[in-house]
Amino acid sequence: MMKPQKSYYDAEFGQIIIEDNHWTLAQCAVLGDRRVPICVNFEHGQIGELSSLQREAIRQALTLPPDVLHITAPLVLQNYDVYRDMIGDESMPLLANPIQVWDQVTFSYIYVPPHVEYDLDIATFKLIAECDWNPEHGLEVRFRNGVADDADQIGEIGW
Repeated sequence: MMKPQKSYYDAEFGQIIIEDNHWTLAQCAVLGDRRVPICVNFEHGQIGELSSLQREAIRQALTLPPDVLHITAPLVLQNYDVYRDMIGDESMPLLANPIQVWDQVTFSYIYVPPHVEYDLDIATFKLIAECDWNPEHGLEVRFRNGVADDADQIGEIGW
């Protein structure tokens, strides 16, 4: 019986290993002062098969600008405010500065989907995180061409 493959070496991105049932790059994305693992699903489940758009999405995740959290904060704050209004919760303070929203977020990983299978024509990845305001459903922030364009609870944003 063949042992399942646990690692793959990619000429561009280096080691990609199985961790918690996710293919995870040895390199991490950097968001502010936090290092975030990058997980990929290979195209058609074929180990090592990354489409050009997936490669571009990984490159974008690895080269996010140093101020990415400042740029993305208003989008995440919008999600926070919608949730705050919805539940009318006094325990959720109004945030004076959008950047404060990140104090309530714990990054899990960046997910790069199989672009061919999802019929994506733009390099896309999602930042998956836990958030204090909705611990049950968490938070996902979608990036297209390296720019965040949507933030919502996990599973609520399409590709």
